[in-house]
Amino acid sequence: MKTEKSNSYVKKQITKALIKLMQTNSFEEIKITDIVKEAMVGRASFYRNFTNKEDVLKQYLIQLIQEWGSEFEQSKDPNLVESLFSHYKKYSEFYKLLYYSNLFHLVLDNIKSVCGPKPEQDSLQAYTSAWFAYGLFGWINEWVARGMNESPTEMSQLGKLNG
Repeated sequence: MKTEKSNSYVKKQITKALIKLMQTNSFEEIKITDIVKEAMVGRASFYRNFTNKEDVLKQYLIQLIQEWGSEFEQSKDPNLVESLFSHYKKYSEFYKLLYYSNLFHLVLDNIKSVCGPKPEQDSLQAYTSAWFAYGLFGWINEWVARGMNESPTEMSQLGKLNG
C-alpha cells in the first residue's frame, strides 16, 4: 500500500512538472532530466511509472476521463454532451496547452479508447463508433481552436441544433 501511495505521489509530481515546463518550453525541448529535476524525483522513478514524456500526458488524460466518467455516473445528469464539455472547460488550460503544443492527437487517442471502434465490433458498430469518436474529437478540437468561448451549455445546444 505504501508503494502504491508513493507511486501515486511520484506520478502526480512528474505530471505537474511536465505541465509546468510545457507552459514555458516547447514539448520537444523538454528533457526527462528537466522533468525529474522540476518534480524533485529520481530518474528511475520516472521510468518506473512512464515510458516517455508522451506517456505522462496519456496517463493523465486517462485519469481525467475516468474521473469525468465517475462524476457523470454519480451525478445522474442526462446531458452527456454538456457534462463532457464541462469537463473540457474545467481543464481548459491543460487542453489548450496540448492543442498549442501540437499534441491534441493525444485527445483523439483518448476519445477513441473510450468510444472508438473495437476489434470485437461488427462492421456497422465499428463504423458508427468511429463516426462518433472522430466527430466528437472534431467538435472539441474546433472549440479549443476557437478559444473555448462558448459555455458547455451553449455547445450542447449547438449539438441539438445540428443533431
